[in-house]
Amino acid sequence: MPDDAAPPRALFIARLTIGLLQGAVLYLLYRASDANAWPANDPYVFAPLVLIWLYVPLLTMQAASSMRLTTLLAWTLTAAAICAGLAFYDRFRAHPLVILSPNDILPHFATFFFGFAALFIAQSLLAAGDGERRVVASYGGYFDAAWKLGVQLVLATVFVGVFWGVLWLGAMLFNLIKLDFLEKLIEHDWFAIPATALATAAAIHLTDVRARLVAGIRNVVLTMLAWLLPLLTLLAAGFLLTLFGTGLGPLWQTKEAASGMLGACAALVVLINAAYQNGEDARPAALRYGEAVAAFALVPLVGLSLYAVSLRVNEYGWTVDRIVSAACLLIAACDAGGYSAAAILSLRGGVWMDFVRRCNIVTAFLVIAVVLALFSPIADPARLSVNDQMARLQAGQVKAAQFDFYYLQNEGGRYGDAALKALARSADADIRKGAQYQLDAEKPSPSRPKTYGMAQNLTLFPEGTTLPPGFFKQNWADAKSDFGVPACLSAAGLRCDAIVADLDNDGTNEVIVVSGDDASWWGTVIQKNPRGIWASIGYMPTPHCPGDLKALESGHYKLVVPPPPALRAIRIGGHLLPVKRAGPALPDCKP
Repeated sequence: MPDDAAPPRALFIARLTIGLLQGAVLYLLYRASDANAWPANDPYVFAPLVLIWLYVPLLTMQAASSMRLTTLLAWTLTAAAICAGLAFYDRFRAHPLVILSPNDILPHFATFFFGFAALFIAQSLLAAGDGERRVVASYGGYFDAAWKLGVQLVLATVFVGVFWGVLWLGAMLFNLIKLDFLEKLIEHDWFAIPATALATAAAIHLTDVRARLVAGIRNVVLTMLAWLLPLLTLLAAGFLLTLFGTGLGPLWQTKEAASGMLGACAALVVLINAAYQNGEDARPAALRYGEAVAAFALVPLVGLSLYAVSLRVNEYGWTVDRIVSAACLLIAACDAGGYSAAAILSLRGGVWMDFVRRCNIVTAFLVIAVVLALFSPIADPARLSVNDQMARLQAGQVKAAQFDFYYLQNEGGRYGDAALKALARSADADIRKGAQYQLDAEKPSPSRPKTYGMAQNLTLFPEGTTLPPGFFKQNWADAKSDFGVPACLSAAGLRCDAIVADLDNDGTNEVIVVSGDDASWWGTVIQKNPRGIWASIGYMPTPHCPGDLKALESGHYKLVVPPPPALRAIRIGGHLLPVKRAGPALPDCKP
């Protein structure tokens, strides 16, 4: 479209329709997750659906004005296939015990983040090529397409934030006259999720109304970033020169040398491009020479990072983090080589930093390839690191006493689990013992026969009893009470015991949630109030006598009726376990 042309009305309707459909599907997926119903009970289906409906409609709405229809349809199907593949493999590579958990059905954050980064770059490359009717577009086309997409997404995020701010402001105004209908409306998931998707669709369309507005914001942002380049270049050069005096010893002692220097490389690359932009506009000498010096500074920074990673690999082998660092080093080395070559050619009389264009195009394709390799079976860091650690153990480079069996379980996913099971059958007694110990640590304790609730956190005692109806239908993360709700009811990975007993002698059971073990445990009494809300009303503070918890779990106790309104105490053997009723905190009136 021309810069001043508004997108056609049909495009606006199409974007709103896509946004509404996206919001409706995401709401249905959220409801399925909340009820643990299909497809939420199948992570191999649920995770791909979430990734597809979160990203593909967003990309389609943005590309609708910059791609031909046939290209758009092909790209939409391709993006959906990429999302499905990334999410499916993310769940496949997870540890088998993780897959079995009903609360661990979403892809990892890294899959969300880097998957979107790859899709972002791919869409920018495709939109530019389709606009110019070329397989490889001009650098200016790539520059405009990438920054248009980036600015649109940022502006859409700001718009959605302001949209919700306006809704809450309106709700506050109506609350002043005792009308809470708007507050109740926007708190409903069936309204909030589709409304957010619709607002996003509207924001993307609004940014298409004036293409010059997007270009203007882009230019302002790039100009501000560009003038940070001389400062960062000076700091990077000072750091490298200082190393001649301090040596590399203090750098290696930090244990984070590679990540810190790679972060500096990423910042330098961003600022070099902010100054260079599309390479067509004249730039002040301070920026032009800053680009060249920064390009040269990239080479030693990348070299030192490579050396740091190689030292750790030689000593301890490959891990997931080191493989990811190596992938980042590959991309950084491509930039360092290309940018330094551009600086050399510039100083020899060529077009200033012109080789940056080719380097950036190659690096963009390289980033997509690296992301797809890392998040697929091609170069899965978990698989590669497990294979390397196994090879080191079998070659005798590391003894069984020093081998990190926990790493295989914690970072290796299903590959680590398979490796542990193979090591448990090893002919070496020490290896077999270490692997079996780690495998046993994964298994639930025999004394915990049945689990309920958040991430299988809650173990119910005595065996055969059941929790009161509605106990786990409550959203404990939003539970409000005067006394704290145990963290195991709202956070995954925390374990508690639960004992059901009628502590107020009203014929309805309360739940005692126990955190800790032996004599150092704390009990929280949770009761359903007249409004139907479960809330903590009392506690059983630590310390306790040895054996008390085991007696509670086995049901070997008696309830002692005290005068009301006190809760019934628990008699175990010859002593009492008092249950204290929680009350409002008293103010501290000391001067």
